[in-house]
Amino acid sequence: MHDIAPLLQTIRGLAREEGVTLTPLPGVWVMRVDRPLPYHRGRNAGMSVAVAASGSKSVSVGGQRLVNDPRRFLVLHGERPYDALVEASASDPYVALKLQLPPDLVARTLIELTEAGHAGAEAARMPEPAVFCGDVTGDLAAALLRLLQCLDDPADREMLAPACLREICYRLLRCEAAGILRTSVTRQDSRLVAAMRFIEANAMRQLTIVEIAAQAAMSPSHFAHRFRAFLGVSPMRYRKQLRLEQARLLLIDTTATVSMAADAAGYASDAHFTRDFREVFGLSPRAYARHMQALTSRPGRS
Repeated sequence: MHDIAPLLQTIRGLAREEGVTLTPLPGVWVMRVDRPLPYHRGRNAGMSVAVAASGSKSVSVGGQRLVNDPRRFLVLHGERPYDALVEASASDPYVALKLQLPPDLVARTLIELTEAGHAGAEAARMPEPAVFCGDVTGDLAAALLRLLQCLDDPADREMLAPACLREICYRLLRCEAAGILRTSVTRQDSRLVAAMRFIEANAMRQLTIVEIAAQAAMSPSHFAHRFRAFLGVSPMRYRKQLRLEQARLLLIDTTATVSMAADAAGYASDAHFTRDFREVFGLSPRAYARHMQALTSRPGRS
């Protein structure tokens, strides 16, 4: 039986200052809020996970109100707006680990659970994107802690972090609260993986829904609906995320300028690129590159 206290302590230790603290792993960051926030409007895309280490955050979405407080996790899946309220103070800040699980990882895990007979009966109708909350179990805490222990070593980040993320996704999808998401999977959804691979291979050129839907042998309207319900993002947003990820890697691994990264990602406008980049990664391209270069050059980091 794993104790979750070391995980919570590690999360709090990463949140050295108020606001967002990025990590060298894309889609993994820490949030700290030192004062109450009575109202916040946000929009989710894909599968977002929050694990609170102190304080609390209430999220209202689709008529549901869920609370993310210590020893609990909150998952939002799908493209939808939400309202949030944060309870925090300087002595008891809201500190949480945030993860944006890759859509292809969520898709593969859901399909593998279905093929192995662990997803439950197929849904009679397609439910709304899932929103659920649950207790952080010892097994989930252990996987999350191993992921955070990968941050300081570039080899660990490359070789071990993907396995940690896969286990985290598996643990979340196996929990009772995720039943609505598991039972939304149908046998035909395995065809969506072919469409995902097609988008990945052709992300840098213009694509249409008709062209992508043909890869899954579905009508364009049915394909677009299933893709969004299954992966939590629309096909075109998934394509955008892939392009921005290429730009992100270019900015932190080379001396590329913002204009060069924008051009490589297929953007004609630097301003448009900067706006989309900030929406996905939380900082402007230039600020993100500076932050990541400073982060990986600290003693004990690569």
